[in-house]
Amino acid sequence: MKKWISTILCAALGAVLLCGCGVSLEGDESVVYVDKKGIVYSLDVEALDEDFYDETELEAFVDEAVEAYTSEHEKGSVKMEELTAEDGVAKLKMRYRTAQDYTDFNGIEMYQGEVVASLAAGYVYDGAFARVENGKVTGSATKQEIYADEDLKVVIIRANTDVKVDGEIRYVSCENVKLTGADSVSIRNGYYLDAGPAAAAETMAPGTESLAEESAGTEQAGSDGNGQTGAGSEASGSSSFETDVYTFIIYK
Repeated sequence: MKKWISTILCAALGAVLLCGCGVSLEGDESVVYVDKKGIVYSLDVEALDEDFYDETELEAFVDEAVEAYTSEHEKGSVKMEELTAEDGVAKLKMRYRTAQDYTDFNGIEMYQGEVVASLAAGYVYDGAFARVENGKVTGSATKQEIYADEDLKVVIIRANTDVKVDGEIRYVSCENVKLTGADSVSIRNGYYLDAGPAAAAETMAPGTESLAEESAGTEQAGSDGNGQTGAGSEASGSSSFETDVYTFIIYK
């Protein structure tokens, strides 16, 4: 929907905020939440152009897109929960039955499931990974460590947004990531988790191709003491939603 809404509204809304029944996602930042059943909820906040302040018109556009999608997919696969347009800010709350519905509706790649299943689906855990305990980086992690625990689940996403999972994060990829809690991360261009030299040295097995494109020139600008490394205002101020970097959030 990120791609769709910006096209339909001619950049008036530009992004979509989603949320679901029984899940309270509030605030001024976009966030995607995955519950224990794999249902995806999200909240997205975007400033409105003064010429597109009509809440009824915005809601009609979203309703049309939902109807078109559900007519070709399972009933209830996508549902709009709420849309508000107040004080020049639009907030849209929606519910997706699966991560695949989120991907198909938004055009933004997302995967959710067991780590073992993600490997079978073709995802490759390349790059640096951090070990996490109680929302803090405790060191670097290898792919072998991650693969060893068959009970781990993973959310894989290609987007600059906040992500929250129904569980405790155990490992997370380092590039473009900042930990914001035991169950949440913020993904922005320029963020980086400093997990130590062992993580950076981790390489793919010979002959294995990564689905994720390598991101060149990531600058590390000073850690905050919890493994968080950022690029200041450049990272937090990034408005580009799509990214070539795959973020892996592994949790239990």
